[in-house]
Amino acid sequence: TQRLPLKPDKSYKELIQKYDLSLTGEGLQFLADSHKAFLMNILPHVTVFARVAPKQKEYIIVCLKSLGYTTLMCGDGTNDVGALKHAQVGVAILSNAPEKLPEKKKIERPAEKEKLKPDKLSDKESHRKNDKEKEKLRFPNSSLLHRNAADRQNSSQMAHSHLQKLLKELEEQDQAQIVKLGDASIAAPFTSKLSSIQCICHVVKQGRCTLVTTLQMFKILALNALILAYSQSVLYLDGIKFSDMQATLQGLLLAACFLFISRSKPLKTLSRQRPLPNIFNVYTVLTVLLQFFVHFASLVFLVQQATLLSPPKDPKPFDPEEESEFEPGILNSTVYIISMALQVSTFAINYRGHPFMESLVENKALLYSILGSAVSILALALGIVPDIANQFEIVDFPSDFRWILVAVLFADFFFSFLVDRICLFLLGEGKLHIAH
Repeated sequence: TQRLPLKPDKSYKELIQKYDLSLTGEGLQFLADSHKAFLMNILPHVTVFARVAPKQKEYIIVCLKSLGYTTLMCGDGTNDVGALKHAQVGVAILSNAPEKLPEKKKIERPAEKEKLKPDKLSDKESHRKNDKEKEKLRFPNSSLLHRNAADRQNSSQMAHSHLQKLLKELEEQDQAQIVKLGDASIAAPFTSKLSSIQCICHVVKQGRCTLVTTLQMFKILALNALILAYSQSVLYLDGIKFSDMQATLQGLLLAACFLFISRSKPLKTLSRQRPLPNIFNVYTVLTVLLQFFVHFASLVFLVQQATLLSPPKDPKPFDPEEESEFEPGILNSTVYIISMALQVSTFAINYRGHPFMESLVENKALLYSILGSAVSILALALGIVPDIANQFEIVDFPSDFRWILVAVLFADFFFSFLVDRICLFLLGEGKLHIAH
């Protein structure tokens, strides 16, 4: 350590670049009374605050918040309550808790122990059985009855003692799981079972995973709403609609994707990269607009191609208020397949994954649901199973148009993925705010 004379008139930047700063409670009080501007400049760069009073802890948190920083406070006692209340994130630490959770012991039952015994014991057991059979020939029936009764009594005593041992171990485990909350737990929204500050990493990792999941859900919902706004609103005026079976299949496939995308778990390691802090940012708006432009171009192109192959329409104008029966056709089937494919592709493209949560490959449930939906869409488009296509009222496409449809689906996925990754590379990383 090195004691430095206080020179508030000089630039503080030389001080913070050359030294790691430590500030005591007395020094904090002196600077707050005499040199408030100098204190506010060096406060974010102080590494250690030593021997500070409870009110001074609260003062430090309030000053950092006024500078625009997001604060997280850990505390284990009554003297930390004020700072815990003012911090954006408060974590209470138990003072008498261990630094690591004890590993749970696996309680083996007698049957499992017998299975885990080596094969050599089986030879000994066979010898014992042979000896018992020989003894049966030597002793009369009365003595055998006494021996059997004694064996049964010994086995019951052993089983009783083993049961008591298992109950004792279970009680010890239950007692270890009981958490005695301290005074800091009243003021903090989070309480750690351990006395280590490693819990900070868990809070940050879980918070980042939740934030990224929320952002990607907004992107997916925005894109799906824009796609449906055209396929089921604008095209509905031309008489295009989905049947009940088609709507049911679409709902089931998308419901599985929505369910499993929200069950992503954070990674075990905390990344240096920061997520974007809010929804309204350049990356989110730009990627949604550009992806929708690609989807819209694909949808319009396929509608035009399907219209050329469709029979001429009835000159009678379509009345939206008039209830008409669903009639399968090339245009209806094309719009249904492309709209469902676009919605499923938004899940695969906009799922963030690393470095904040499990990747798409690691999230098996979401991966299988997306692959299952993609296989179902391709099967309907290619007409691999005609019976299923007829069940969902999908018409048989001409061979040339079928390959055009599949090619447009793959091209749409590729260009949408490319657009999103370019925007993510240029604008997708959050920046650390440092007050100067």
